[in-house]
Amino acid sequence: GLRRDALSKLACLGGKPVTENILGGARLTSRPDLERKYLLQAYDSGDWDDWPGNTKSMAARFEKEWAAFCKSNFCALVTNGTHALQVALETLDIGPGDEVIVPGLTWQATASAVCDVNAVPVLVDVQADTLCLDPKKAEEAITPRTRAMIPVHLYHRMADMDALMRIAKKHELHVVEDSSHTHGSQWDGRGAGTLGDFGTYSFQRSKLMTGGEGGAILTQDEDSYWKIVSQRSCGREYKEGVKVHSGNYRMTSFQAAVLRGQLSAHRKNAPRIDRNGLALDRAVADAPGVEPLRRNKHITRQCGYAFVFCYDKKSYDGLDANAFRRALSAELGVGFGSTYAPLTHSDVYYPHTKKRHALSKSYVKAITPSRWKLPVADELFYDRAVLTSWHFLACPPRRAHLLTDAIAKIYENRGKLLKASADAAG
Repeated sequence: GLRRDALSKLACLGGKPVTENILGGARLTSRPDLERKYLLQAYDSGDWDDWPGNTKSMAARFEKEWAAFCKSNFCALVTNGTHALQVALETLDIGPGDEVIVPGLTWQATASAVCDVNAVPVLVDVQADTLCLDPKKAEEAITPRTRAMIPVHLYHRMADMDALMRIAKKHELHVVEDSSHTHGSQWDGRGAGTLGDFGTYSFQRSKLMTGGEGGAILTQDEDSYWKIVSQRSCGREYKEGVKVHSGNYRMTSFQAAVLRGQLSAHRKNAPRIDRNGLALDRAVADAPGVEPLRRNKHITRQCGYAFVFCYDKKSYDGLDANAFRRALSAELGVGFGSTYAPLTHSDVYYPHTKKRHALSKSYVKAITPSRWKLPVADELFYDRAVLTSWHFLACPPRRAHLLTDAIAKIYENRGKLLKASADAAG
């Protein structure tokens, strides 16, 4: 049942919040001691870069440890998650004349990497209850020019890999998993990024694990691994007969040193994030006018870049989603917002302004984001998705009820909040 203060004045209207901070003193594990230790070891060793054959460098060590953690046959470290996608596509020989299906709700890099190999990103809508690429709509978007799909394991869920791999097999398509949001997630016990041809990761500063920047590519195929190794190191031939013209995409041993320390912590954090996320999903399910994202039965561990649930505007008599997000932030002492803007109107995705993409009038037209329609992504962005960062997943199950209480409090006071919103509007 609701606690006695659940019907009291909303914090955003001057009342007392449900809690000053839902996390209390809870924090996920960190190992700055190991990060510093490995950094100093890397510095003292003089092995500051990453090259095949040097098995003692921090980069070589982290590469092996990350492969083992993800249950992958091979891992190649690169400069960042964007380059990871680009190198994966070039390893598949995808380029001019090819189309690649990507979700329209994602960070711009997923689509930008496709443009950067001169292929066409085909923006496809997402599922309303997972925020990930819709398999049915993806299959409908396939043409004779389609070569690959890039499902994104976005925020708090993995894409439906079983359905997408069936479609890929049927239409002879490659699959590159963009796993930048989901360090440590597993599908039927298999690591995210190991189900498709390639899996890419980002270690940019906002991610669950970060070296400031950095990326990784997973593959289960040895020839593909050596093609990636060649590409990340200026096209050098490290295995006889395997070389691909390219630039420099190497990670430094300093980044890898920090990531080794972070991985030590994340081995403990991953099961906690999964457990806490399930408790928070249940807390949402217990609250009025909202619902948790659907969790596919094949997800055996979920580690998310953000915690997300869906808001029903009608249940709140038309209360604007932004007003709900602000009210919830005030009640729990944690900021809530929305998703990325869909790529059709994203502030950071405008490939037509880059001269390198002006291959022809038809190509410029093909990569213009506004040509696509993404009604589900738009509705999620404007009216449905309620999101907060992965730090929220430190919330222990014993405190998850505070999320239920805060949502119930807003629901019971929705009339007052509607009136306040109307008064503020004029």
